[in-house]
Amino acid sequence: MNEDFRVIYEAAEDLFALLNRGYPRSSAITWVGNRYDLPRAGRELLGRGVFSQEAALRRRAKKVRGATWRSRRLAVDGHNVHITVESALLGRPLVAANDGALRDIAAVSARFRPGPATQRAVEVICRTLRDFPPREIAFYFDSPMSRSGELAGMYERRLQEMGLNGSARAVPVPERHLCGRDCVAASSDRAVLDGCEAWLDLGRWVIDYHGLASPAFDFSHLIHGRHGPFLPPP
Repeated sequence: MNEDFRVIYEAAEDLFALLNRGYPRSSAITWVGNRYDLPRAGRELLGRGVFSQEAALRRRAKKVRGATWRSRRLAVDGHNVHITVESALLGRPLVAANDGALRDIAAVSARFRPGPATQRAVEVICRTLRDFPPREIAFYFDSPMSRSGELAGMYERRLQEMGLNGSARAVPVPERHLCGRDCVAASSDRAVLDGCEAWLDLGRWVIDYHGLASPAFDFSHLIHGRHGPFLPPP
């Protein structure tokens, strides 16, 4: 492990310990970032990958296992899943968070625009759903984002061409459609994981199924009450 990776993992353990002791999240990330002199990207990485044990276990408890999700309606957080898969195709770094979700590190959602890898991401996601078809699929894209209707249309066409029972549309607030009791949410978004009844890490499923990438950072071990070096009291 090179020095930069060692520093990140030490910082992650410190952040985990602070969160478990009740420090406010933003203050804890700032404290750890300053202690290890982390750049903005390093702080964003910790923010997307490390959570308190209570939060991580709560989210993990709602993560579906096996094939049981296929008997239910799958409500897909369109931009979230698509950007994760497209990031893997483009070789962008990913983090396996300790709450059980795989996330892109760059947090590009607000800046996302369809590009050269977009159609391929649509294809591998839809192929995975074709090979493991749920009862019903509904993609929800964030309509305020640029060209969201165009992206939804790409999924709608491919789902129909593959004969899947699915739809795709752009809506003002996708989260309102992802947290119903009748569905499994496909997302790695923290707010969705906290609000839904059950969730599937569809982005991770697609990436693993097609062998697209491995996480650059893996914090999944931060879940058993481990603590880092000595920390000052809150």
